[in-house]
Amino acid sequence: MPGAEVWATVVVPGFHHWDGAPRRRAYLAGRHRHEFHLTVAVAVGHDDRETEFHDLSDWLRSWWGPRARECGGDSCEMLARKLAADLASEELVTVTRAEVSEDGQAGAVVYPQEA
Repeated sequence: MPGAEVWATVVVPGFHHWDGAPRRRAYLAGRHRHEFHLTVAVAVGHDDRETEFHDLSDWLRSWWGPRARECGGDSCEMLARKLAADLASEELVTVTRAEVSEDGQAGAVVYPQEA
């Protein structure tokens, strides 16, 4: 049977900044707010999934926390890598993809199983 993955997305508030922003994007160096879109996908071995995507949503919300998160200088790539590593270590699943976007408009995708 071909492989499959299940995924979940949540939208959560947070703040970050980019210390190394070039002059033309200097406004990004200051602390600013986004609605971060977090998506995580995990491998499943059969069609009666062993990982429920509602559980993934709950895990994502718990991982982020109940309020706007202070992300400091973390980029979307950094947040996606942390998300994938934390989920894999806590839930013992194979994370196939983790995505973090700013306001659903631009972001990053990491594929941790390829590392």
